Amino acid sequence: MIEPLPELPRPEFTVIHVESSPEVPPDIARKLLAAKLSALPGAEPLPGVPDAWKWSPAPGFVLLAAMSSDGRPVFRMSSKDSYDAELCRAVLAFAREREAEVIDRPEPLIALPGFSCLGRDFDVVGRIRPQAHRLFPRDPDLNSVVFGIFPAYSSEISGTESVDQASERFGRMLKVSDLNRMPSPYVLVRFSNPKSGAGTIGELPVFVSPDYFVHELRDLEGVEAARLELWNHRNEKWRVRWDGDWRVSDGGQEIRMTGDEIVLWAATVISER
Repeated sequence: MIEPLPELPRPEFTVIHVESSPEVPPDIARKLLAAKLSALPGAEPLPGVPDAWKWSPAPGFVLLAAMSSDGRPVFRMSSKDSYDAELCRAVLAFAREREAEVIDRPEPLIALPGFSCLGRDFDVVGRIRPQAHRLFPRDPDLNSVVFGIFPAYSSEISGTESVDQASERFGRMLKVSDLNRMPSPYVLVRFSNPKSGAGTIGELPVFVSPDYFVHELRDLEGVEAARLELWNHRNEKWRVRWDGDWRVSDGGQEIRMTGDEIVLWAATVISER
């Protein structure tokens, strides 16, 4: 009998409006923020993008910041050994076009669809809210008005990430400073393999790499007491088990698969747009 997939608790989000002190007139606040950004060590205007700056804090690093249309929130990008002026301008322009979503949507991490840049495979722009990053760790006031943005792939972000999950994805897994990177698909798993002793701890699922996911999936072969549950970027929930052959279920009908089919299924379910 197929048991229904357990539901993960859906995180609740609260919009934190980024505003200057009400005592400071908006035009003055804008000038103060622009002055702070332009005074960053080595900062210079970004050609072709008004109210935007770039600077290099160390060899290979190029950082960018652009003010929103009302001059309060700031959009920040990073690159390491991969700076591409055309791509960065395209991402900043796209963020400004969609700035209402960038600023107002409450989710800590989101993907904005519809992005494209000639010669690049990125198909979304990712955005992370101030409470989920430390882009300006030595300046909490500035950090609180900064939204991190980056070119991304639709397979990388679900939009349901908690603050901690968003911070982990942005800071450790997505390698957002590498503008030449390949996709890092969203692979959230909970599994247990009594034979190998591998598995997640407790009931909380964890993010893993696609290669690690496929490795653990293959190790389930022949272990009837093993279990594996997967959540992907489309928020689909899957259960995999072994019972003489591979059995895969999304909570409905269970499908039998061969070893080759299960590997192809895994690649498709975590990477397909």
